[in-house]
Parts: sequence; C-alpha cells; structure tokens
Amino acid sequence: MSNLYELAGGGPAIKRLSTRFYVLLFADPLLTPLFPEPSQVDPEEHAGRLTLWLIELLGGPPLHTQQRGGFDVMRDAHSGLKISEAQRAAWAGHMRQAAADCQLPEEVQQRLMPFIEGGSTFAQRVSWPVDQRWAR
Repeated sequence: MSNLYELAGGGPAIKRLSTRFYVLLFADPLLTPLFPEPSQVDPEEHAGRLTLWLIELLGGPPLHTQQRGGFDVMRDAHSGLKISEAQRAAWAGHMRQAAADCQLPEEVQQRLMPFIEGGSTFAQRVSWPVDQRWAR
C-alpha cells in the first residue's frame, strides 16, 4: 500500500493543499486572532511550513525535521495560543475543505482526516499552560 504522501501526488499536491488551506484560514475571523498581527502574516510562508510538515507526516522525506527542526518546533509554535474547541474544529474543517477543493483522491481525503483531527487536538492541548490542559 502506498503512503499518503505518494497517494496525494507528492510534494506539489501537498503544497497546493497547504496553500488552499491558508486561503481559507486567513478568511476566517475565528482563526485570524491566533496570529499576532494577521495583516502582516505572509500566507505563503505559513503554507511553506505546513507543506514541509505534511510531507513528512504523510510519509514523504523528512524535510520539516531537516529544515525546521521537526516535532518540537511544531509543538512550540502552538504554545500559549489557547486554542478553543471552536478554533480547532474550524482549522480541521478548513483542512477538510482544502482537500476537497484540491480534488485530492477520496482515499487520501478519508485517510488524511485522522491525522488532521489528532494533530489539531494535540495542537489545541499544548496551546494551553500545563496546569490548564485536560486529559485526552
């Protein structure tokens, strides 16, 4: 069985997914407060980071680890954001919509969602101070 990276179409497809996702995210007033100065955010830069992360997460080369430092960097990027459940759900919903908009194969869309749900729940959890986190 092929990994999700290959099934999705490799790096170019993951880049399209990430780019479309950030178009949706930065149009959502529920999510833009998670960025310190949304008007000064470069969506292409964020899409590039997400592309590296998803490539590695979905079975492609370990580009995020090599270029950005891997898991610890991703975890620390969410620290202190205090992501609400509504924000987490919106994030996951935009990723689901981006996958559909990019016409990723149905199998990829289905197999991608557990990664998205699990990852967004993890990001939400670590976004709160340790004494304010809940068990999962």
